[in-house]
Amino acid sequence: DKARHNLLADVCLAANHEGQSIKTHLEQYDAEYPSGSGHTTCTALARSFADIGDIIRGKDLYFGKKKKKQNETERDQLESKLKEIFKKIHGELKDAKKHYEGDTTNYYQLREDWWTANRETVWKALTCSDDLKDASYFRATCGGDRQGPSVARNQCRCGDGDKPKSGKGGEVTIVPTYFDYVPQYLRWFEEWAEDFCRKKNKKLQDVKTNCLDETKGKYCSLNGYDCTKTKLAIGKYRMGNQCISCLYACNPYVDWINNQKEQFDKQKQKYINVINGAPVSGRQKGGARGKCGTVGEFLEKLSAEDVCKKITDEKEGKIDFKNVNSGSASVPGGGTSGASGTNNEKEGTFYRSKYCQPCPHCGMKKKNGNEWENKSETDNCTSGKLYKPKNGQDGTKIEILKSGEGETEIKEKLEEFCKTQNGSDGSGVASGDKNGGSNSRSKELYQEWKCYQIGELTKVGEGEDDVDDLEYDEQVKNAGGLCILENKNKKEKGKEKESDPEPAEFQKTFHDFFYYWVAHMLKDSIHWRTKKLEKCLKNEKKKCGNQQCKVDCDCFKNWIGKKKKKEWDKIVQHFNTQDGFGKQGEFLGQFRYDVVLKF
Repeated sequence: DKARHNLLADVCLAANHEGQSIKTHLEQYDAEYPSGSGHTTCTALARSFADIGDIIRGKDLYFGKKKKKQNETERDQLESKLKEIFKKIHGELKDAKKHYEGDTTNYYQLREDWWTANRETVWKALTCSDDLKDASYFRATCGGDRQGPSVARNQCRCGDGDKPKSGKGGEVTIVPTYFDYVPQYLRWFEEWAEDFCRKKNKKLQDVKTNCLDETKGKYCSLNGYDCTKTKLAIGKYRMGNQCISCLYACNPYVDWINNQKEQFDKQKQKYINVINGAPVSGRQKGGARGKCGTVGEFLEKLSAEDVCKKITDEKEGKIDFKNVNSGSASVPGGGTSGASGTNNEKEGTFYRSKYCQPCPHCGMKKKNGNEWENKSETDNCTSGKLYKPKNGQDGTKIEILKSGEGETEIKEKLEEFCKTQNGSDGSGVASGDKNGGSNSRSKELYQEWKCYQIGELTKVGEGEDDVDDLEYDEQVKNAGGLCILENKNKKEKGKEKESDPEPAEFQKTFHDFFYYWVAHMLKDSIHWRTKKLEKCLKNEKKKCGNQQCKVDCDCFKNWIGKKKKKEWDKIVQHFNTQDGFGKQGEFLGQFRYDVVLKF
């Protein structure tokens, strides 16, 4: 009896601590991602209660991770300890001992019976808080009167909180939940779906706020361009109208939605494997018991969660987990449904968002009311003024390292750069030029921009109609001039036909080029810090340790100390030659570059 009582005391202490920590975490989570439900606390406690039950019964599917110099995880150590405890409990049994003789290795049946006998006490410990005085469970599961089951309304407990009330099948209990008898992988899938819908609802609002505002005539692209003034067909890129905030909102959203699709596919496959009887380990076998419907039926139930039904944005489509395409066919908008599942507008669950798209080729304009439409029904919209350098004008040459738009692309670009610095095998033997690269492989990583002042430029397409030409002339004049990038892709592929919608070159005002460079430099810096260097510097000396860390740190030094510093020096050089000082406005104007950055 001593081992049995000691175990119950330890489990209750752990449950009480878990209940307190859940309350603190949940308040922050609910504030950031509201569900609109008043039952979230009891639901979270019920999920944790079920996880505790799985650990006790040897059904927990989470194996944990091994720490350095350890042969087993902390979770494995706990499982071994529980087996020892139940071995002692088994040894203390008298008449009932024979009942459990069939399993003296894992003691699964004994552990199951221990949980059945003590689950009510564990629930009391988990819900022992005055803060739960009026907390109610989300479903009517308590025994009621002739009108049917009732809802637990006091401390997430049936009855008055201490006195039990008849429940399922006449069972007397204060526990309102049966989550602990639902297979763990199903609970996790359901919890994941709720979390996904809550976060998507909030993230979609953030994306829409930063990318589209009908009342202000704001329509931005995921890479920070103003689609009301950008005309990709002739290579005219325009920022402004606070569209840089769309870039900062869309990049993490697209990365997040892609990651969620991968998680969904893994959990869906897990469900399919279990119901099809795929071989599983002993612990997984214990955790997968229970009758399950088809995968379609289960996914349909996930889509019916209240928080998922609240996502009703007509531009995004409804949440429909059942009809998510996990194949590899191409889908509208680019990409494949199998790779990311994000661009299928008809199945909007993992759609990358209508608000996070490139500008249409000819741009956007307002029509009646708050609706938008393409400026042209075709991509053949080549009118409008551009500029070209006057004969003999070379401008300021600024070679910049290409930056990716999303997390995956940023990672790929920086890894390619590091290969030119440290050798393709990470050995530290350089295969390219550390100051920017001169071999063919290195050159593919760079863009060669040329920036000109207004006096070094002449107009092209004079007299052609474009509604914002006069405004554009003023911006080129007062925003530090213009930066031009030759479209080598068009030139190399011999795309010289006039009907080809791809322009021969790309143009940005120096103002836009300046902020574009700063924004992407900051995005790349965040990737360096969070994905590459953070773990390497987690030591007392705050220095890179092992060989891989040393390679990453050396590459970062080259990236920031040589490449980005060299780019910045060139940008400052052109900044200091600009016209228009003393003229205020949204441009660089009268300020020095260091003052501009402070803003």
